[in-house]
Amino acid sequence: MSIAVKEPTERLPSVMPAEMAIAMFDEEARKTTGLSGEEFICRYDAGEFRDYEDVPEGRELSYLIMLMPFGRIKP
Repeated sequence: MSIAVKEPTERLPSVMPAEMAIAMFDEEARKTTGLSGEEFICRYDAGEFRDYEDVPEGRELSYLIMLMPFGRIKP
């Protein structure tokens, strides 16, 4: 049995304004990696950080990865 998933036709409200979300992610990225949020996302998407996710040293990186949707919000 399959369930039909309806695509959203309107954008759902965010938990915070886009500018604030991007700034929050950027700050966390700079504290964790020394990179801007935008640079971290580009390098992550290129596969640079995937080897660090499953090691103890990667816990902070995993937290940052979970925050990435905030950095991808388009104002």
